[in-house]
Amino acid sequence: MQAVQDAQDDLDASLEQRADYIPAEKLVGETATDSDLFGAVRKALLNSALKTIVGPRGCGKTHMMRYAWLTCQDDETKPFAVYVSFNKYYRLEPLLVSRASPPDEFHAWTVALIVLATYASLSFKPDYEKFIPELETTFELPKAKLETLVAALERNQPLSTEEASLARSVTISRVQQLLNTTCQRLGRKRTVLFLDDAALTLTPTYLIEMLDIVRALKTATIAPKASVYPGTTEYSARFHSGQDSTAVFVWLSVEAPEYSSDMDQIAQHRFSDFAQVPQDVVELIRFAAFGIPRAYLTMLQAYKESTARTQQQKVNQVIESHLNARLAEFRSLATKVPKLKRLVEVGELVLNGMVKAIKVSNDDASVVQMLIGIPKEDLTSITHRMFQLLVEAGLVFDAKEVKHGTPERIYQRYIPHGAALIQSRALTSGDVGGTIKSTIEAINKQRAKHPVRRKLEKFVDDPSKIKSLDFALPPCPVCGTGRVSESQKFCSNCGTQLIAVSTFDACLNVAIAEVPGLTDWQSQKIRDELPRLKTIRDYLAMQDPVAELLTVYGFGRRRSARVADVLHGFVDDFLS
Repeated sequence: MQAVQDAQDDLDASLEQRADYIPAEKLVGETATDSDLFGAVRKALLNSALKTIVGPRGCGKTHMMRYAWLTCQDDETKPFAVYVSFNKYYRLEPLLVSRASPPDEFHAWTVALIVLATYASLSFKPDYEKFIPELETTFELPKAKLETLVAALERNQPLSTEEASLARSVTISRVQQLLNTTCQRLGRKRTVLFLDDAALTLTPTYLIEMLDIVRALKTATIAPKASVYPGTTEYSARFHSGQDSTAVFVWLSVEAPEYSSDMDQIAQHRFSDFAQVPQDVVELIRFAAFGIPRAYLTMLQAYKESTARTQQQKVNQVIESHLNARLAEFRSLATKVPKLKRLVEVGELVLNGMVKAIKVSNDDASVVQMLIGIPKEDLTSITHRMFQLLVEAGLVFDAKEVKHGTPERIYQRYIPHGAALIQSRALTSGDVGGTIKSTIEAINKQRAKHPVRRKLEKFVDDPSKIKSLDFALPPCPVCGTGRVSESQKFCSNCGTQLIAVSTFDACLNVAIAEVPGLTDWQSQKIRDELPRLKTIRDYLAMQDPVAELLTVYGFGRRRSARVADVLHGFVDDFLS
């Protein structure tokens, strides 16, 4: 048992799926640059227009932004590039209820991060670092004081008189002047701003402010590029997607002709043992990854580390585990954004119904069906939002609309997740198959001419769930009466003051035992030997959590660090 646990903890350090953590010196060498999708996105990232980079988690938005930023550093023919991530925005959520003007302080935090990222871009090349003191003096934006301001805001500390004055002075126009001056000093013609994790989906107040900042930063010489999500990003009335910006979708369809070659290029660059994985296993895992590079790499790694006895068992476990993780992430949206609870619940029912419909339709051994067609008139604003959430979680691919029949009808087409199709044996005729060979044969068959065309309500057992679909608002904590609107301040029944639901608090209240990524053995050891470590809140309250974990019998330094990484990663993923 202990030997198995040691093997589980001894992870291959050469593979890092998250682009955030790949060292800059390794990122370029580990990037597959020959794919059509990568070329199109890279071109969009470097042009002079404002772009929103749209895609589900793990599809490569961060990787492509960081790669584009790196390629600009040594090439003077390219724009001056600044990369900044806003993935810690949730630390400012408590300001929404503790400060008089949280949007102003969020504005200062955002713009200060852009200035610090500008200095970081200059520091990346020793020849450019000499310009930083001059810029600090000219624009009165000293690096050390900006770092202190950002730290104070992220810790929800009261600002000193000096910090408050600095916060007011960090304006859009001053940042634009700073960027233009920097660009001129380097002999570049314009600047591109890579604003990663700009989809502040858990704090709508901040999201509106962020999109306004993105729009205001755009000039003839400054081109912002903001990464957002398909479903939970809500655009403000002042930011018009399609007019103020053009969306670039970063997700390769599993049905695209270049799908296999593009995904395998990524794996060859990032997975050192890729050539040793059996080809039939590669084909199946590649399809189950459903166009998400991070999923492909993670499943290949899980297959390599599996202790199952047969190849079939290994593949089944890897695909089942991956699908469960994707579903868990989708369900977590209901916790992160409570008003989406019903959309998430019904969305999962629709997904299951789509998989069942495809399974029933695949009774012809000569072709295979993977597409669902839903009449466009069935997609109201609320049902469309439900599908966008499924797309954001990577559970459904939007295959665009198509026209069929006489009289002509427009159908919106969707492909359910490849892992769900495999696990349900939906690709093979009847209930036969399920082996690696039979599933691959089905994947490689000719596709059915038309999608499975049905009314949306046919994909659920109770049609009223579609007809009554709406946002869910948290009820009164005293009497349980539902809220009428998000802006409601007092209960309409008992008059109790209604408190806004905090996503940050929801994260902190998650039990350690419920954190995915920890083994049953690790959870049990923590429960037995660290009884006061019950929730994420308890973990984050520890001054030196790794030292605390080291006191657990059987937890060495590497295992303690691994557990700490899992818990920190859960917080980042939950609040991203």
